[in-house]
Amino acid sequence: MPLSLDEIDVSIIRSLLEDGRKSFRKISRETRITTPTVKSRYERLVNIGFIKGILPIFDFDKVESKEKNFIQLQDLDENVKRKKNIGYKTQNKILKKEIGEIQKKIESGLTISVTCDFCDGPVYGKPKILKFADIERFFCCISCKSGYAEKYRGRIESIKRKYDGISEID
Repeated sequence: MPLSLDEIDVSIIRSLLEDGRKSFRKISRETRITTPTVKSRYERLVNIGFIKGILPIFDFDKVESKEKNFIQLQDLDENVKRKKNIGYKTQNKILKKEIGEIQKKIESGLTISVTCDFCDGPVYGKPKILKFADIERFFCCISCKSGYAEKYRGRIESIKRKYDGISEID
């Protein structure tokens, strides 16, 4: 069974779509969800691979240079990039329209397919979760979870030590 988004996840995602630079505290105030819950839900969405990153959206109308040879840090939209002879205002309108369409698609009950972090198979039902430091890994069964923990035991212990602030030299 894929992971299903609830109202909390949806409100966090919608808040991030408005401004991806928002702090967890600001999202918490807007959504009336506690800050630790916002943080844990965000991390879960990242860990399952639904949120790949937060990208900036540039407003090229604010740029004083009239040159069209600027270096963009991220190619936000391949379709916009492929179209020739369109102005920056048109690009911004297209990007705003696409963000609006994304916001309409994000709703409660949206399901996200989760794959096992050990065997890469689909996760049916409730996933088995291995938590260490601030990382969560999702598995289809207990044997995959224990196999992962055994295979990566050294790495997991190293991450735990770094996360807890314990020196490996001690």
